[in-house]
Amino acid sequence: MKSSRILMAAFATTLLLPATAFAAPPTADQVTVTEGRNGHQGGRMMALFSSPEQRMMFKVELRQATRGMSRDQKKAYRKQQKEQIKTMDDAQKEQWRQGLQARWNAMPVAQRTKLAQKMERHAEKHQQRAQNQGQYQDDQQDMNAPQ
Repeated sequence: MKSSRILMAAFATTLLLPATAFAAPPTADQVTVTEGRNGHQGGRMMALFSSPEQRMMFKVELRQATRGMSRDQKKAYRKQQKEQIKTMDDAQKEQWRQGLQARWNAMPVAQRTKLAQKMERHAEKHQQRAQNQGQYQDDQQDMNAPQ
C-alpha cells in the first residue's frame, strides 16, 4: 500500500515538472553572442555616434572638461554626462551630434589630422592586443594538454 502511494507521488511529480527540466543544456555551438562594433559586446556608447569623428570630438571635450580633476570627480562627471545623454530624446540627440560634428569641422585641419592618426594608432594597438591575447590563450591550452 505504501509503495503504491510512493509510486503515485513520483508519477504526479514527473507530470508537474516542465519538460525543460529534463532537457540538456545547450552546447557552445548552439549559443551565439552577438558582438557590437569593433568586436565589443554591447557598444552602447559607440551606437550614440553617427561617425568616428563625433565620438572623438566627444572624447576630446570630455577630456578637456575633466582635466585637473581627481579620479572620483572624473568618474562622477562622466556618469553625469551619460545620464544627461540618456535623458535626451531623439531630436535632442541628433542636435547634439550635429553640434559635435560642427565643432569637429571647425577644428584646424592639422589638429584633426593629428587626432585621426591617434585614433588609427589606438585601433591598431587594440587589434594587435586582441590577436596576441588569442595566441596566448592558444598557447595556454597547448601547455595544459597532456603530453
